[in-house]
Amino acid sequence: MPLQTSTALPASIAESLRASSSTTPVFLAVYGSLVDGKSWCGDTVAAEPLVIAKFGGSGALTATVVYAGLRDEWRAEDNPWRQEPFLVTHLPTLIKVTDGKWERLVEGDVYDQEKLDAFVGA
Repeated sequence: MPLQTSTALPASIAESLRASSSTTPVFLAVYGSLVDGKSWCGDTVAAEPLVIAKFGGSGALTATVVYAGLRDEWRAEDNPWRQEPFLVTHLPTLIKVTDGKWERLVEGDVYDQEKLDAFVGA
C-alpha cells in the first residue's frame, strides 16, 4: 500500500529516514491530528486529497502519514516534529529524503498540484 499512516514515535521515524541511503525518495507527510475524523488544520484538509491522489494508488510512489498533534500540541515549541531532523514549521509538510538529503514542501505548496508534481518528481 503506497500511502500508509504511522503511529511510530518521531525518534523511530527519524532513525528510519536517516538510515535511508537510497536514491529512490522516501516521503513523509506531516499533518495536523484528526478531530472527529478530520484534521483540525484547514491546510491539511485541503492538501489531503492531492496527497492521496499522488501516493494512494498502486504506483511505485510511497508515503507515510504522521500526525503532529492537536492544535495546542502542534504549537508547542518542543513538539518533536518541529525539531531536528524534521524541522516542520507549518502544516501540512511533505518531507522528501533522497540519499540523505532532506527537502520540504510546506503548507499551501502541498496543495498546489504543479508544485506537488515537481517536488515528487512524477
